Amino acid sequence: MTAGFQAFTDTGIYQIDGSTPNYQLVQAMSADSADRGLHLAYNDAHIAFGITLPSVTFTFAAQAGPMYGVHASGGVGITHWSTDRNGNVYSLTFVTERPCTVRLFLFDQVPPASGNFGLQVFNESGALIADSSRPFLRVLDVIYEKYIGDAGWTVEGAPNPPWHAKSYGVPVLISAIYSVHKAWSYNDPPKVELTSIRVDGGNVSWGTTLYGGGRAPNYVGFREQYHSRFMVLDGTGIV
Repeated sequence: MTAGFQAFTDTGIYQIDGSTPNYQLVQAMSADSADRGLHLAYNDAHIAFGITLPSVTFTFAAQAGPMYGVHASGGVGITHWSTDRNGNVYSLTFVTERPCTVRLFLFDQVPPASGNFGLQVFNESGALIADSSRPFLRVLDVIYEKYIGDAGWTVEGAPNPPWHAKSYGVPVLISAIYSVHKAWSYNDPPKVELTSIRVDGGNVSWGTTLYGGGRAPNYVGFREQYHSRFMVLDGTGIV
């Protein structure tokens, strides 16, 4: 920007720019995951298949395309299952390794606040784009795993994704999860393999978890089904 207000972090990264709306914490939600029936797939005859998994759904309204931070209690693994959108109302469903308490933190463009102390920044049209009383969304890391090659169709032996771990020195949240999503069987019983992300304070570990049984000897499908990506957010002052 040529004129206006700018602020930087201690590492020199833009934190506030007077012409750019910021994502800040606007809502916190909590719910318990429990065994629920989830839609798994349709076959070529449009017959629906489902699976029962420990899961929880959060529904909220957002001004902009929202960002979330999610945290499962007790170091339980969590992943994203599905997203539904109706206008500006979003429903996000998460699967956990076992029933637990899940907290979701919504980051969005901040609405005008009254009764708070601190700095507020508005753009030239009068829209509030930063409020120092609300925690900012801060990305610490992006983790991307390609468990089977790059892209495209493949027929090969079933993978066995390894687990990895990393520490960040501050409490963290998980966001923007793109999950491994492989159905090894659709009935008798249904079996799926999903990304699983475990958080313990500032420590994160990730791999995959099997639900309903084990893998088949061979994998037939798109390599992208075995890709996994997520962001690590700074949870300081939030969790």
